[in-house]
Amino acid sequence: MNYAISLKRRDDELKVGADLHLHTIASDGSWEPDELIHTAENIGLSTISITDHDTIDSILPAFKANSSNLEIIPGIEFSTEYSNTEIHILGYGIDINDVRLLNVLDELQKERIKRAIAIIERLNNLNLDIDYQTVKRLAGSGTIGRVHIAQALIEQGYTTSISEGFSQYLNRNAPAYVPRKKQSPHQAIAAILAVGGAPVLAHPGIFDNDDIIPELKSAGLVGLEIIHPYHSAEQIKHYFSLAQSFGLLPTGGSDCHGRGGKDRVYIGTIEIPDQWVFQLKSYLGI
Repeated sequence: MNYAISLKRRDDELKVGADLHLHTIASDGSWEPDELIHTAENIGLSTISITDHDTIDSILPAFKANSSNLEIIPGIEFSTEYSNTEIHILGYGIDINDVRLLNVLDELQKERIKRAIAIIERLNNLNLDIDYQTVKRLAGSGTIGRVHIAQALIEQGYTTSISEGFSQYLNRNAPAYVPRKKQSPHQAIAAILAVGGAPVLAHPGIFDNDDIIPELKSAGLVGLEIIHPYHSAEQIKHYFSLAQSFGLLPTGGSDCHGRGGKDRVYIGTIEIPDQWVFQLKSYLGI
């Protein structure tokens, strides 16, 4: 069956099945792990993956909160950089206890803290009274990111929304932007493969650089995220065709960040073919 042609995304009704791209408070989402699990259960999802940015802190709490037949595939989303472009690499079925993964995540956490402090210093130089302790409080137990600085800007009355905070101060070329030392996508792929995971290129339609796909395939890329809320119907067909051409597994997810997050609540609004989930699980041996 040609899924690229038959797939539909409906925004006016909920779907059931799988969602392989979800976020929690551990990174830039608004849901606690148990809130996400209960939401997925209520919608009727059968399989999910929590893919927080550069952290696995919500995975064990999610397993503990799961009281149904909901299947949870441990995941992560690495933020990487290639030719001055941010590229995200999803990792599915990773061993969250592997010390090699934990060491990588520890280094990334340190880099995020250094960057947050540097951004705050730039904001202070712009006469904006933002301090690190406020940002740390807003991040809670999660990994500190720009979204928490954007929340601090709102709390202090400097902006009215997260998107405004990014556009005025935090985006690339904005006055308080500070680059963060990131892995290359090749390093992220290697880290995922080392701990038994399946590396997948996230939402390729967003950064729109198909030329990197064969290079990442040679580096060990296993899959391509086809279904994503920001992908048009044409892009879904295009990337499914590319996945077939390069022998990559097709995946998909809502990239939902929860209520009050940085976008609308997408969980439950897209449908992923069951066969895609079976293929991924078969690759992972689960």
